[in-house]
Amino acid sequence: GARPAARPGLPPPLPALPPPGPSWPLRYELRRWMGVGTSWWAMALALLAGLGSAVALAWAGSHPAERVLSGWVEPLPLPPAAIAAGLLGALAFGQEFRYPALAHASRQVPRRLSLLAGKLLVSCAATLLLCGAAVAVNAIALTLLLGTRGPTPDAWAGAFHGIAALSVGCAWAGLLAAGVFRSALVGLAAVVAVPLALAPGLRALLNSPLGQDLHGLPERLTALTTLPVLSALDRWLTASVRLAAQPVGWALALSLAVLLCGYTLVSLRGGRR
Repeated sequence: GARPAARPGLPPPLPALPPPGPSWPLRYELRRWMGVGTSWWAMALALLAGLGSAVALAWAGSHPAERVLSGWVEPLPLPPAAIAAGLLGALAFGQEFRYPALAHASRQVPRRLSLLAGKLLVSCAATLLLCGAAVAVNAIALTLLLGTRGPTPDAWAGAFHGIAALSVGCAWAGLLAAGVFRSALVGLAAVVAVPLALAPGLRALLNSPLGQDLHGLPERLTALTTLPVLSALDRWLTASVRLAAQPVGWALALSLAVLLCGYTLVSLRGGRR
């Protein structure tokens, strides 16, 4: 129909905005992530902490090269990059609940599954960049300090794939927990609770007679990766299988499944209101 004519003395009507397309959640999350300084500070601190830990582990000796390159010292429940990834994931939803002006509507923060997909993709990409930067910085520093006694280039790829699988899982766990419980602090607590609370319980379960049938599962899963696939995909599958063989991997997978179901239920309940 024809546009309504502007009344005398009033400004012309504003043009109607087009409805958001399928890429709106991804573009929205990219703008939010790039405009928040907390994310950059968290990544910088993770790189510094990982570098200090890697140098200390290298000087101490008798540690696997993958653990040295990731900067994972024994007292820490997770490597610095994984902790920072969990914090970034928790802030993805926690900052929206803390600052409602970031949300699409002023009354409530949207819990649509499309927004969740955008946040999962952006957090995954940011985590992979963080893990790659951490391994590269540690490898360069150890090569300059130790020379030929430092980790060989063959260990770089293994360290990256191992820490990346764990860090992406931590980022998604923090994101989902913050989305369900509307708090970034709860999201970060959920990430830390995986190695401190859930992993010891699952370790005891695996050592019990009930978990005897699960022994040898990593070898059976590895047999599934013998199909002719790309070398990069094969390394990702091997790293995922290696993580799944550990109690922290089982605990992380269980947490992600429970949190994803909880987020879906909360989204469906909020949509019916």
